Amino acid sequence: MTLILASASKARSNLLDQVNISHEVIVSDVDESKFCSSHPKVLALSLAIAKAKSVASKVSKKYQTQNTSDNFFLVLGCDSLFEFDGEIYGKPNTLQDAINRWQKMSSNSGILHTGHCLIFHEPLIERSGSKGFQGLIKEVVSTKINFAKVSDQEIKDYVDSNEPMECAGGFAIEGKGALFINSIDGCYSNVIGLSLPWLNNALNRSGLYSRELN
Repeated sequence: MTLILASASKARSNLLDQVNISHEVIVSDVDESKFCSSHPKVLALSLAIAKAKSVASKVSKKYQTQNTSDNFFLVLGCDSLFEFDGEIYGKPNTLQDAINRWQKMSSNSGILHTGHCLIFHEPLIERSGSKGFQGLIKEVVSTKINFAKVSDQEIKDYVDSNEPMECAGGFAIEGKGALFINSIDGCYSNVIGLSLPWLNNALNRSGLYSRELN
């Protein structure tokens, strides 16, 4: 069995490595700018599903050309968005954008939403005349982030490190950003970009947990 991560995020890949889940990375060709919603949960889940389906389609076509029945695979798509004071924050567009966000977030709280989509594709089943069975499990996991009071100089130094520019919301809890987070309410790995408890549960629900993943 092959687990495919439909994301270029090194942080998500590192989380899978952390729990010894071997995987390969195939980045989707989804144009995120074409997706819009005023509801962060809806947007995060829509993007996760689109990414997973895009990669699943690519992989399925590859297996069809190989004409093999040993084509079982899983595709995991994720997308994270940060909700703060009624606004949706993805990655900061500019350094000044990141500074402005942090000045607002200091001593306040927000919610990190990660949309998850797990697609699983069974081998060809000749007796049913089907080209394969495809199932999908999806969910949004949300974690509340409680920020510390951060000085203007600390904000400038943090933004200058460039770490905020690569993260939804403009912070990385697994990096220097941890200095400015007092506490969280919810799943820690979800803030990094992938809820490992959710993935474990999804694998169990799909009946695939017993299959070799490492």
